[in-house]
Amino acid sequence: MEIRTRDRDVIADALNRIVTHRARITFTDPAEVDLSMRSREDGELGGLRVRLGGVGYSAASEPVGYLLAGIVESGEITVRVRGRDIQLGPEDGMLFPVSHPFVGEYGRSAMGAVSLPLPYAADLAEAETGLPAADLRFEGALPVSEAMRRYWAGTAAYLSRQLTTPGLDLPPLLAEHLRRLGAVTMLSVFPNTTMTAARTPADGRVAPAVVRRAKAFMEENPERPLTVAEVAAAAGVGARGLQVAFRRHLGITPMEYLRRVRLERVHRELRAAGPGDGVTVRETARRWGFANPGRFAAEYRAVYGQPPSRTLRV
Repeated sequence: MEIRTRDRDVIADALNRIVTHRARITFTDPAEVDLSMRSREDGELGGLRVRLGGVGYSAASEPVGYLLAGIVESGEITVRVRGRDIQLGPEDGMLFPVSHPFVGEYGRSAMGAVSLPLPYAADLAEAETGLPAADLRFEGALPVSEAMRRYWAGTAAYLSRQLTTPGLDLPPLLAEHLRRLGAVTMLSVFPNTTMTAARTPADGRVAPAVVRRAKAFMEENPERPLTVAEVAAAAGVGARGLQVAFRRHLGITPMEYLRRVRLERVHRELRAAGPGDGVTVRETARRWGFANPGRFAAEYRAVYGQPPSRTLRV
């Protein structure tokens, strides 16, 4: 969805589709009112960019019921949660409360935001840390440190732009990569029980056969947006056990191995491309889940000893 308007009701109605709220919008000069919004829902991942120019925008919002975290791009906003005011300026970010109503003052500002289901992050947390998914709770709205604030600022800006660029295609593997990046970043940045709860003891010794089964499953299904839980089920082990097994036997995580498999598929397609086929490095990489061209090129060169563009020309 893309909107640019001077009509206050239009922008309020559009934002209500994302966060249910009661808005009070004021302005002093109608000529300065300039409101815009871009949003996108891609399966279990959403992106939003909104600019509220020339208005005061106050909103009393209902609990969102999912993970919604934003970053201020310009101006200042104030969010009141359970009697506490949280003041944010440019490049400050916060996680909006999942279970509590909140009141925000957003006028004359611009911000980006990312949303995803809490169960998705909970399953990922269980696979990565052993904390039962049902025990995941986010316990604070602000990043845990200055370093994490900067990390979230960069990641949120990247994700919100990727998700709201008009006409930009998101192949399934790329959408899953962005969803996982959003969840992992939120789990790292905002206070939650994976940081404070005792870890579940790692599964006992896992036979190398489990790793072989998991590898075979990923090699047969690299085009699917696989999760750790799906790979673990195919290998006949729990998600935490699979993580432990891969680190013990291969020194990497299952998702890192899957990324290597997909890199090999890119290499294979670039080598097979002929003149006039219309194959490009960028689109091939995106289809296989590689969103960042610079990072992809560096990974490719490290494995194959040449840039992907040279492989395509050979």
